[in-house]
Amino acid sequence: MKKTVERTIKKAFFALAKNEGWTLQMAGGQVGVTVPKDESHGDFSCNLAMILAANTKTKPRVIAEKLSRQLAGNGLFSSVSVAGPGFINMTVHPDHWAAALDQIFTAGEDFGRISVGHGEKVMVEFVSANPTGPLHIGHGRGAVVGDTLARILSWAGYDVHSEYYINDVGLQMDNLGQSTLARCRELLGQPAGELPYKGDYIIDIARQFLEANGERIMEAPLEESLAKARKFSADKILDGIRSDLEEFRVGFDEWFSEATLHDSGEVEKTINQLQRKGHIREEDGALWLKTGSAGDEKDRVVRRANGVTTYLAADLAYHKSKIDRKYSMLVNVWGADHHGYVPRMKAAVSALGHDPEKLIVRLVQLVSLKRGGQTVAMSTREGVFTTLREILDEVGVDATRYFFLMRSSDSQLEFDVELAKRHSSDNPVYYIQYAHARCCNIFVTAKETGVKRIPFDQVDKSLLTGGDELRLIRKLLMLPDVVDACARSCQPHPVTGYLTEVAAFFHYFYKHNRVVTDDEPLTHARLALVEATMMVIRNGLEILGIDAPRKM
Repeated sequence: MKKTVERTIKKAFFALAKNEGWTLQMAGGQVGVTVPKDESHGDFSCNLAMILAANTKTKPRVIAEKLSRQLAGNGLFSSVSVAGPGFINMTVHPDHWAAALDQIFTAGEDFGRISVGHGEKVMVEFVSANPTGPLHIGHGRGAVVGDTLARILSWAGYDVHSEYYINDVGLQMDNLGQSTLARCRELLGQPAGELPYKGDYIIDIARQFLEANGERIMEAPLEESLAKARKFSADKILDGIRSDLEEFRVGFDEWFSEATLHDSGEVEKTINQLQRKGHIREEDGALWLKTGSAGDEKDRVVRRANGVTTYLAADLAYHKSKIDRKYSMLVNVWGADHHGYVPRMKAAVSALGHDPEKLIVRLVQLVSLKRGGQTVAMSTREGVFTTLREILDEVGVDATRYFFLMRSSDSQLEFDVELAKRHSSDNPVYYIQYAHARCCNIFVTAKETGVKRIPFDQVDKSLLTGGDELRLIRKLLMLPDVVDACARSCQPHPVTGYLTEVAAFFHYFYKHNRVVTDDEPLTHARLALVEATMMVIRNGLEILGIDAPRKM
C-alpha cells in the first residue's frame, strides 16, 4: 500500500508541477511517505511540501494545501488533511485496505519477497570462529544474525552466497595442538606442561586422539606429534561446529579454508599485486599496507621482517577472492572486538580496486546469560563459558534464534534463560507462535461448526471495515516494507518487532471480534483475514528461521 500511496502522490505532484514550476529534483528526487506513530494522524504522512518549500521559497502550508486538494479528488483516500507546518496526512479508504488483502493471497508463501536487489551478487560471511573450541553463545548470536541477514537479502531479491571462513592457520592452531598433547600427557599420568586452551573439551579430544593413534604417538618427534594433534583437534572441533550450526538451522554455501590461500600462493600473489600498485611500502625489512592514509590509525604490517605473513595478509587474499568471484556487495558479520579492524579492511578493499562502501560490516555485541535473576560469569580465556549447544539443548532452537535477534546486533544482549523457556505471553517467540497456532485452530473450529471454505476471490472483503480489522490489515501489508528496510540497513532485528506487533494486533482482534458468526458472508471475510494473518506470520518466521507450529 505504501508504494501505491507514493505513486498517487507523485501523480498529484506532476499534475500541478507544470503550472507551479516544480520539478521532482526540488523535492529531493523522491516522495517521502511514512507511517505515523499516532493512528489519529491517518494511515500515511508526507513531508513533500516542506522539502519543496525550502527550494521554492514558498510557505509549506500553501504547497501542502494545493497537494492535499489534488489528492482529495483521488478515490484512494477517505480523508486528506494538512497538519502542523505542512505535513499531509492521508487515510486510505477501508475498501482499498480490504481489497489489498488479495496481494497476500496471490503471493502466498512469497508474500514479502521484493526485487530491490535486482539479482546483485552478495557474499555474507559470518561466524568464522577459529576451530579451537566449541561455539559459545556469542558465536551463536553472530550465527543467527548472519544467517537471518542472508535470508532477508535473498527475500529482497539479491543473489546471496553465505560463507564460513575457517581460520585454520597460525599460532592459535599450534596452541590447539599443544593443548591436546598436554592433556594427553595428563591422561597418561605425566606432567601436562603448557596448556594454552584450558577448556574441558580438550580432555575429550585428547582421549579420542590417543584412541585413534595409540599411546606411542607421544614418543614421536614433537613436530610430528604436534602436526597430527593440531589437525586431529581442528577436525574434531570443526565437526562439532558444523553439527551445532546445522541444528541451529544455520547453513553455509561454502566453508572456506584460510590454509588454501597459503597453499595456493594467493597470499603472496595478493601482496605482490598491492606492492606493484604502490599500496604497500617496505620499512626495516617488513612490508606495510598503507591504510593510515585511508582512515585507519596507522599503516599495518602484512609481512614481518622474518618473512612471516600476518593475519591481515590472509584477509587481503580472502577479500580479493571474494571480489574475483564477482561478488559486488560484501557483508561481514564480526564480533564487537573487531571494531578497529573495520577501517583497515575498508582501506584494503579500496586498494584491491573495489568500492569500500560495498563492504558492509555488522558488529555483534556480547551476550550475557541470566539465570534466576543473576548474570552468569564467563571467561573464554579460562575455558569457562556457556556453549551454544548447551543453550540449544535447554531452551530450543526457536527461542534461541528469536532471543538472539530481539535487539540490534550492535547493542549488548541479556539472554534470560527462564523467560526463553516460559510457555506464556511473556515469552515473545511463544506469543508469536501462539498467534499462528490460534489461526490454525480457528479453521478447525470453523470446520467443526459446518463452515465450508470458499476461494478468497469470492469473499466479500469489503465487510472488513471495523477498526480492529483495518488495524490488523494495515500491519499485515507492511511485511514487504519491513524486508525492504532490513535489506537496506543490513539489520535483521526489526522483523522480530514487526511479528510481535502482528501477533498483538491479531490477539486483540480475536479477543474483541467473533470470527465464526451467524452472518455467513462476514464469517468468510474474517476467516480470510485470519488466513492472511497466518500466512504473514508463517512467512515472517521463515525469514527468521523459526518454526510456525499449527498446535501449541
